[in-house]
Amino acid sequence: MTSSTAPSLAAEGAATRQVTVRLDDRVRLLSAVLAATNYPDKSQERRRHGTHAHARATRKWLIDFMSHPAVHAAQVLLDQGMPLNALFSYALRLSFPALEADLPQPRWIPPRWNEYLRHFYEQTRLAEWWESESPHWQTAVRHLRETFASVDLHAFLEPFVGRLVETLVFMPNICYPTDQTLGLQIGGELVVIMPPPIAWGDSAPWPYKDDPALAYRSALAEYGAMLMDAYLQQHADLVATLSERPLPIIEEQYAAKYPSWHRQFIGVFVASITALFLEDKVSTLEARSFTQYMQKVEQLTGLPTAVSVMRRYLEDYRSGRYTSFAEFMPKLPNLLKVGKTISAL
Repeated sequence: MTSSTAPSLAAEGAATRQVTVRLDDRVRLLSAVLAATNYPDKSQERRRHGTHAHARATRKWLIDFMSHPAVHAAQVLLDQGMPLNALFSYALRLSFPALEADLPQPRWIPPRWNEYLRHFYEQTRLAEWWESESPHWQTAVRHLRETFASVDLHAFLEPFVGRLVETLVFMPNICYPTDQTLGLQIGGELVVIMPPPIAWGDSAPWPYKDDPALAYRSALAEYGAMLMDAYLQQHADLVATLSERPLPIIEEQYAAKYPSWHRQFIGVFVASITALFLEDKVSTLEARSFTQYMQKVEQLTGLPTAVSVMRRYLEDYRSGRYTSFAEFMPKLPNLLKVGKTISAL
């Protein structure tokens, strides 16, 4: 199976604007390279979890290629602490199947790595392997297309970040990484790469269809962070003023993990819109479960206050009181402070 070509906005259709769910062989290639490194073992050391049958079988398929130059180069980058986002972003900027780079390569890319990746792809007969495993991949694509067919993330996000000109792309990944969702911006696309939902202990991961709320959470976390990051940059003067004072609901433990105002704001924003979306589109129980997780695990204790403030903005936006989130942002600190005071009574 060859890599899908990114559809244009016109091909997507301005009326539907659904999230595009697809596979990409450049992502699958890099996932296979990761399978041949020590990444799978290291991920289990971080958190014990079951992996998809395809991921385990891929490691066996590649058993004779653990010392391939493409794998060695990837291992060096992993040992240096290179983020997976950077590795996958690089792969998605290569052509396929030639794996040629149209733009100058970053200095951190090992010499001739794209050539080694092409040799690895050919020598390991990955196209043949993916074809034999196609039912697993196609099931994942079908489940996620069904998940996103019933929601309009564009309409939900636009009151906060303005008209979306980017294509939202969501890719299942049943290989590696098995424990991490990635968000990337590649040209005019915002891409989310998500593994199947992790089960408990050594149990196999759940099918995507069994936990659609997790796909929504992953999509909103990644799309929301990338879009709000760009939005804050577009309104740098406003941000400079607002960031002079700390966000009222940020407690010491959360601030220790995310020291910058910019990162704290994006974290609060993403968590708030996710809770709102789950409440309105999934269920109150799902929204409550997410909120409790963010409070107890992520230490975002003031999330309920932030959610109520964001809901107030949406109501005012829909009534015509505001035409953009930037108009509302100067009021955020006081509203959060008042909400925090009320919740403490």
